[in-house]
Amino acid sequence: MTSPTLSAQGKERLDALLTSASASGKWPALFFGATTADGEIYFNCKGDRVHTDPSKGQVDDKTTLQLYSMTKLITSIACIQLWERGLVDFDDAALIKKHLPELVTQPILKEYNDDTAVFTPRTRPLTLRHLLTHTSGLGSGMLSPLLGRWEAEHGGAKSFAPGATAADLAQPILFEPGTKYAYGIGLDWAGVLVERVSGSTLEDYFQTHIFAPIGLTKEDMTFLPTDSVQERLMEVLGRQPDGGLAPADGLRKVPGLTPQDVTLYLGGAGLLGTARAYMTVLREVLACGKRDGVLSRKGYDLVFANALPARSEQSSQQIYEDLAAMMVFSGLSEEQYTNPDGAGNAHSLALCLTELDSVHGRKKGTAWWSGAAKTRFWIDPVSGVAGFCGTQLVDLWKPFAGLTDEFERALYDGLQ
Repeated sequence: MTSPTLSAQGKERLDALLTSASASGKWPALFFGATTADGEIYFNCKGDRVHTDPSKGQVDDKTTLQLYSMTKLITSIACIQLWERGLVDFDDAALIKKHLPELVTQPILKEYNDDTAVFTPRTRPLTLRHLLTHTSGLGSGMLSPLLGRWEAEHGGAKSFAPGATAADLAQPILFEPGTKYAYGIGLDWAGVLVERVSGSTLEDYFQTHIFAPIGLTKEDMTFLPTDSVQERLMEVLGRQPDGGLAPADGLRKVPGLTPQDVTLYLGGAGLLGTARAYMTVLREVLACGKRDGVLSRKGYDLVFANALPARSEQSSQQIYEDLAAMMVFSGLSEEQYTNPDGAGNAHSLALCLTELDSVHGRKKGTAWWSGAAKTRFWIDPVSGVAGFCGTQLVDLWKPFAGLTDEFERALYDGLQ
């Protein structure tokens, strides 16, 4: 299939949208990008790198962003690579027992009886498939009030803290593995698995096996807040009650951190990188559908194949309902994706999957995800295009999702 190109009118429309959105005062600096397997077809960005100090200059393609959960795709690629080499199996509980013994016996946190946490023993084993598809029972204290209470009673979430180790990821699970969907720290544990199986730190593994082969360096994407990364870091802002913007730490305060402070490489949330570098990863994923690269063709297929239990299994319905609820949280506007029957969504071993064509442009089979500071991407293998829309903002998802929808529609309208 010939890769699409972007018309001159399409580029003008995207530029106009970026200019209009930036001038509205509703957003920190913004990044728009699109690529095919053959090369970048659009990139532009606009706004102050440091909102509170415009003298620091405008954002550009070297600006560092906190990517948060967009790290998950890279960790999933690493796991698929290990599978390609015969080093892991997605459904082998013995793999978890050997390399992640911490995940073998955690109890299920059922409820609180007054001030006492109530646990029940688990009966089902946990697998790498569960970790990669958010069906392990490992949740997030930010999304689960039950787990949030437990975390608060145990000193709060510590995984981003200087000196953190894998022990700081320890928590009970919320349900029997494979029975429900709950967005959580499964990919952080998958990152630990990559380290223990490969014998490398996650930073070294990513640099050697994923980034270097596609021309990226630690200047482009890394877990480590080096001086160079810090000098190019975009300020994170938060949405105020009056709609205005003000500085915010986000999930962690990166300014002032040193590489020595990062002792736990979070495979679910830890990467720092540029928008253009991330687009390079998206381009490589698309290209692996045409030739072997960081993934084989079989590995590429796994990125776009549903890894959840078949919908025909009655026991799987709760998983798809939970996933649809996550789409509501993520700000998706189309009812076909937020309908409780879950028919519009699936999840591969790497990303959320769009099961129905979108009015905004993406086709059925598109894989996508986001980062907490309001970055979002998609990879559409049918249309042969991937898109990136991002900023650095602590806010509800729906407003940003609306902007992403506008960007997506304008992009697809300009393809030729």
